[in-house]
Amino acid sequence: MTANRMTAAIDMSLVATAAAALAVLCASTAFAGVLADSRWVFPALVTVLAVAAIGALCRQVRWSLTLTMLAQLFGLLVVLAAQFAEHALLGVLPGPAALGELGRLLAESGDLVRTGVPPVPAEPALQLMVCLGLGLVALAVDVIVVTYRSPAVAGLVLLCVFAVPASLADDMLPWWAFTAGALGYAVLLASGGQHRRWRRQEDRNQVAHTVFGRSSATIAGTAGVIAVLAGVVFTGVGTEGRLPGSVPEQFGGTDGIGLQPFTSLRGQLDRDRVVELFRVRGLRQDTYLRAMTLRKFDPERGWELEGLTQGVDANAKLAPPDGTDIMLGDDERVEIQPIGYRDPWLPVFGIPLFVSGMGTNWRYDPAAGIVFTQTNQESRPYVEQLLVQRPTPDQLRQASGPAPIAPAYLDAAGIPPQVADLARRLTANAPTDFDKAVALNRYFTDPANGFRYDLETAPATGGDALSDFLFRGKRGFCEQYASSMAVLLRSVGIPSRVAIGFTPGYRDGDERVITTEDAHAWVEAYFPGWGWQTFDPTPLRDGRTALPEFLNSELNPAQQPAPQPGQAQPSTSPTTGSVPGSEHPDGADVGTPRVPREAESSNPWPVVIGVLVLGLVLLATPAVVREIRRRRRLRAVAEGAEGAAGIAWREVLDEFQDRGTRPAAADTARRVATGLIERHGLDEPGAKAMRALVVAVEREWYAPPGQEPEATLPQTLHGVLDSLRRTAPLDWRSRLFPRSVLELRQANR
Repeated sequence: MTANRMTAAIDMSLVATAAAALAVLCASTAFAGVLADSRWVFPALVTVLAVAAIGALCRQVRWSLTLTMLAQLFGLLVVLAAQFAEHALLGVLPGPAALGELGRLLAESGDLVRTGVPPVPAEPALQLMVCLGLGLVALAVDVIVVTYRSPAVAGLVLLCVFAVPASLADDMLPWWAFTAGALGYAVLLASGGQHRRWRRQEDRNQVAHTVFGRSSATIAGTAGVIAVLAGVVFTGVGTEGRLPGSVPEQFGGTDGIGLQPFTSLRGQLDRDRVVELFRVRGLRQDTYLRAMTLRKFDPERGWELEGLTQGVDANAKLAPPDGTDIMLGDDERVEIQPIGYRDPWLPVFGIPLFVSGMGTNWRYDPAAGIVFTQTNQESRPYVEQLLVQRPTPDQLRQASGPAPIAPAYLDAAGIPPQVADLARRLTANAPTDFDKAVALNRYFTDPANGFRYDLETAPATGGDALSDFLFRGKRGFCEQYASSMAVLLRSVGIPSRVAIGFTPGYRDGDERVITTEDAHAWVEAYFPGWGWQTFDPTPLRDGRTALPEFLNSELNPAQQPAPQPGQAQPSTSPTTGSVPGSEHPDGADVGTPRVPREAESSNPWPVVIGVLVLGLVLLATPAVVREIRRRRRLRAVAEGAEGAAGIAWREVLDEFQDRGTRPAAADTARRVATGLIERHGLDEPGAKAMRALVVAVEREWYAPPGQEPEATLPQTLHGVLDSLRRTAPLDWRSRLFPRSVLELRQANR
C-alpha cells in the first residue's frame, strides 16, 4: 500500500514549475499581435522551458534561492547565445564576442521597434528581445510561484507580458491571445493558489483531480469567456490601417475619407521625433517619391489598397504604366539609399523604367505604379532609371480618347449627392478634364475658400466625414485634402487615385534627405496618352510641395518660373523648433536637425542598462511595498488614529509572517502572543511589550466604542518590533521578498 502510494506521488514543486512555465508561454501569445510570422515561437519556447528546467533541477539538489536564480540567469544567457550569437564559445557559452553580438542585436531591436509598425517580421533582433524578456519573466514567475507559493501575485508580472505588445500594436491584440492568457493563469491558480496545505509529495490522482477538476474548470471557463468577449469587443477598436493622425476622435473609426493602405509605412511616421528615411543622389527635378496608390473608395471606410496584381519581375526592364502611351520627358538616374525605412513597398520617382540593387523577389504592378515584395527582406540601396514627364497645360487639355485602365478608377458609388453637386458646380465653366482638375485643385488651395492646413481636423457635426470636411470643417492635413479631391474628380468623370509617399525632402550637399516629416498624400488624375498626372490640393505654406510645372503655372501664374532641371536648389534643412509628436503625413511647420544614424543605434548599452534596471525594479518591488505599508501603520499608530491598536497588531503579525510564522485564524490574541513569544524567543522587554499590546487590542475590540487609544501604544509597538529585530533578525532574502507581501492572507488587512 505504501509502495503504491509512493509510486503515484508527485513532487508539488514540479507541478508549480510546470504551471508557471505554461502561464508564461500562454501569455507570450500576445506577441502574435505585433510579430508577422511565427519564427519567434520556437526560440521563446526553448528559453522559457530552459529557465523552468534549471530552476526545478536546482531545487531538487537543494540549492539556495540565490544560487538557483544565478543559475537560471546564466542558463538564460547560454540559451540566448546558442540561438542568436554566431561567435559563442563552443557554440553555446556567452563569451565576450557573443555578448557583444547580443548587445548589437538588442540595439538593432530598438531600432526595429522605433521604425517598424506591427505586425513586423520576426527578425532575429526582435526574437532576441522577446526571448530575453520572456526569460526574465519566467524567472520572476518561477520564484513567486514555486518558492513563495503566491501564484496570484504572479498575475501582475504576466500582465506586463500583455502590456508590452499592447503598447506597440495599433489594433487590439487577437482575442485568442486573451483566452490563452486567461487559461494559463487559471491553471496557475489551480496548481497552488487554493491548496497551501499540500505536502511536498502528493498523490498524483488527487493533484490531477484538483487542478483539472470541476472548480478549476469553472474558473478557467469563466476566465476564458470573459477574455473572449473582451478580445472580440476591443479588437474592433483600432486605426484600421490609417496613416498617423488620420482618424481623429471626432471622426470616429470610419471617417469615410481616411486612407487604409494596411502597410508598415504608418510605422515610419508615427514617432516622437524626426527620423531620416532616405538619402537620394541624382534627382535633378523635384518630384514626389511614390510608395503606393489607392484606387478603391468606400464611403464607410475610406480609400483602400485594392486590385494589386502579382505584377512582373521588378529587376527587368519595366513596361510603361497601363494607359501611358506618350513617353516624353526627361530621363534621370537616381540612387536611393534607405536609412530608417522598412516596408514591403519600394518608393519610386516618376515613371520607373528600370530598378536595380534592391535584391530579388521584388515585383512591379504597372497598373498601380507600385514596386512591392511579398517576402520579408531588408531594404537595400537601389538605383532607379526613371522618366519625368513634362506635359504642358495645352497638351493635357488636348488629351482625349479611350481610357485603357480599370473601371474601378472611375467608381463613384456611395459619394454623397451634395459632394457630387459641389464637384459639378466647381467645374461648370471648365471645358476640358484638365481645366476641371485644376479648378478642383484651386478650390482647396485658394485662401478665399477658407480651407486651412492643420494637424487637427474640425469636430464632426453628425453627418458623414467627407461632407463635414468639405462644407463645414475645412480644416485638416494632406490625407483629408487628397481623399476629398480624388472623390470630386470621380464625381465629374475623371479617373483618379490617391498616392502615398514623400515630398522630395531637403538638400544636404549633393544629396537630398527625406525624413518622416516628408510623408505626404496627393492625387493622381488620368489623362489619355499621358497617363497618371500629379495634383496636390493640400494648402501647404512651407515650400515643400513639388508641383509639376503644368499645375504650378495654372495655380500660380504670377509666380516666377519653376527651376529648370539641374538648377541648384537652396541647401537648407528643415527649420528647427519642431514639436515632438507632430509628425503627420505632411510634416508641415515641423523640423528637427537630423541626428546621424550612427549616434542613434551604435551603442547597445542603453538597452542593456534599461533591461537591468527593469529587472532590479521588479526585484525591489515587494520590499518597497512592505516598507510603505510599515511606515503608514507606524504613522497611524503615532497619531492615535481610529483603530490604532488593531493597526499595530496587524503590523506585528506581518513581522512574524515575514519570519515564517502565520498564526491560525481561529486563535485568540492572547494565544497567538504566547505562541509567538515562545517560538521566536522574545526577550523580557519584548515579551512585556507583547502582552501590553494584547491588552490594548482586546480593550479596543471588546470595550464600548469611542474610547481613546492608550497614549503608550506607540512605545509598546516599538518595544515588540525592537525585540524581534534583536532576537530574530531577518535575513536579506526575507527583507527582499517579504512573505507578508508575497503570500495571500486569509484575514482582511
